[in-house]
Amino acid sequence: MKQGIILLFIIISCVVCSAETKYYGLPGEYLQWGTGARAMGMGEAFSGLSDDVSAIYFNPAGLTQIKSGQFTAMASNLFEGSFYNFLGFAHPTQKAGVLGLGVVLLNSGDMEETNIRQETLGKFQDSRQGIFVSYGKRISRSISCGASVKLVSQQISSFNGTGIGLDGGLFLLPRDRLSLGISLKNIISPVLRLQEEEEKFPFSLQAGLGSRMLNNNLIFTMDVDKTLKQSLHARIGGEYWLRKKTIALRMGVDSGKLNAGFGIKRDKYGFDYALGFQDIGVSHRLSFTWSFDTFGILLTPEPDVFSPTGKFNQTRIKIQVKQLEKIKRWSLTIFNKWGNNIRYFEGKDDIPPYVIWNGRDEKQQIVFDGEYICVLEIMDKSGETFKSVPESVFIVTTTSDVSVPMEIGE
Repeated sequence: MKQGIILLFIIISCVVCSAETKYYGLPGEYLQWGTGARAMGMGEAFSGLSDDVSAIYFNPAGLTQIKSGQFTAMASNLFEGSFYNFLGFAHPTQKAGVLGLGVVLLNSGDMEETNIRQETLGKFQDSRQGIFVSYGKRISRSISCGASVKLVSQQISSFNGTGIGLDGGLFLLPRDRLSLGISLKNIISPVLRLQEEEEKFPFSLQAGLGSRMLNNNLIFTMDVDKTLKQSLHARIGGEYWLRKKTIALRMGVDSGKLNAGFGIKRDKYGFDYALGFQDIGVSHRLSFTWSFDTFGILLTPEPDVFSPTGKFNQTRIKIQVKQLEKIKRWSLTIFNKWGNNIRYFEGKDDIPPYVIWNGRDEKQQIVFDGEYICVLEIMDKSGETFKSVPESVFIVTTTSDVSVPMEIGE
């Protein structure tokens, strides 16, 4: 089934990908340009992948794949001083779904204003923006849905207009490493009135797939979309991760035009660059992404100072975990100040409320006095791993004056 779905998309894409689809002149055409350098480098074929904060634009149902908070900023200099920017923020919750907020900005730069005699009257700008408030919710293990309410506006010289629209999306995981996405744009179409005439944004339907291979290091994506009164439009993209998923190379085809790019990821930070070859030149796009923890892992050693040879000869390391996915396995490691592994605890599924350490190593030998570091690492059912902030425990055996807090009732 997986091979059949991929083959069908390849056939459709090969038939129509070489044909150019132009959005020039359509109401809201700038909202057809995509967001993020990563997606652009993959030919904007992203509705069936949508695994980062750009899902706010491409497919809000894909937001459910985000396991931690994300913020992204994109900048793209276009032509004749114009620019196209995007800011996005996504925050998952434990049970209520994932919330997103995005802003798209397009500014033309200064243009000359003239009268019917071609006399210069001054300069003006064409400024457009779209504000997205998005929500994604997983309704079963393999099905997610989402929606974006958007506020769009345009100002040209002294004329301005504002409209409200609605997008929707569906995200499916029919098989491991295969995802399908359906995005409905302008279910409720924004309508702008600058002077006498109204501009209504056209409805469009996008469908795409994402396929992961080689231990998730290689990703293929394909999209097809149909905008009202426009021809069928296809995109193909790919991404390959190198050096333990720290460097990515990307390439894609969008409307017969080649796109390419790369990404660099370090811990919670990512930088992406893409370039696209358009009719009027080459466009460049830069993105910066920051991922931040929204589901914490808190370790609390009680007491945090003890003596293995004293009256209170152990510490209880309390564990508090707030996690989106169910836990597959966990491990608690205690290191000495040189980073050597002194003691190791592990388990599967549910994490115990605490782990007791008696100040001894794996051979049950009492460790030396000093500071020891506790780190908890968990892996959820989706394969994502998370680590706690290191917490310190001190071993003191040279004095009997160790203050040990006790809980009432123990």
